[in-house]
Amino acid sequence: MKDFLSTVFGAIAWVVILVLLFLVTSGIYQHFLSSKPYSGFFGIGYAVVVSGSMEPNIKVNDLILYQDHDREDYNVGDPIVYVRDAGTDNEMLITHRIIEISGNDLVTRGDANRISDDPITFDDVVGRVVFRVPYIGVAVGFVKTPVGMWVALGFVIFLIILNLTVSALQRKKRKHVVQTVMGEQIMRY
Repeated sequence: MKDFLSTVFGAIAWVVILVLLFLVTSGIYQHFLSSKPYSGFFGIGYAVVVSGSMEPNIKVNDLILYQDHDREDYNVGDPIVYVRDAGTDNEMLITHRIIEISGNDLVTRGDANRISDDPITFDDVVGRVVFRVPYIGVAVGFVKTPVGMWVALGFVIFLIILNLTVSALQRKKRKHVVQTVMGEQIMRY
């Protein structure tokens, strides 16, 4: 049973490590290296939902992953992420659904809203929502901050060291130890 729990812990630890590494490196890439400010590796970005405009499908504090696509790949009904007030102090990402496409213009609306948004263009769109993880947005929002990136990186290093230490102890325990006790050889596993 201990080996099973240890294996499960190890698997969970590595998943957490990989997710945190992805978030930290993607955040660093988005902020410092990408030519598109909201695009991460392979055109995939992430955001935390801060309003209830898309409920019940996408809720406050959900983490959403979005991916940049070609214009012809967007359709009415797609939930998208776009930039409002780009280049100003009020710049923010909005996640709403496309309800109309007319040439280069799109009309969007939140699922919980009765009124459509002002029209936007495809230049404002940063991607289509491709995945949603409920309720972990607060933690991920923290990881997106400079302090959060350092804390996450430290936590990743801690998990790696802990996982390697547990693995080393298990290997040592599994070695066959031959001891002589009063003239008899005893094998321990």
